[in-house]
Amino acid sequence: MIKDREAYRRLCEHERWEALRAMTVEQSVAVGEALLTSELMDLAVFPDDDHPMSLARSLRIPEARLRRSP
Repeated sequence: MIKDREAYRRLCEHERWEALRAMTVEQSVAVGEALLTSELMDLAVFPDDDHPMSLARSLRIPEARLRRSP
């Protein structure tokens, strides 16, 4: 049972930041693209919708580097 919620919140926040810092650029791009292509984006409204491009492509990350497993 969690007795000190504030301490637990700080610990979780620290662990989240450490996990993000440990990610490679490719992993960060993959997470970003997964979020952008998820059902969560169905909730988002973009009145000036342009035609989105893959973030990895716009950063010119070779597709072969994105396909390798960690």
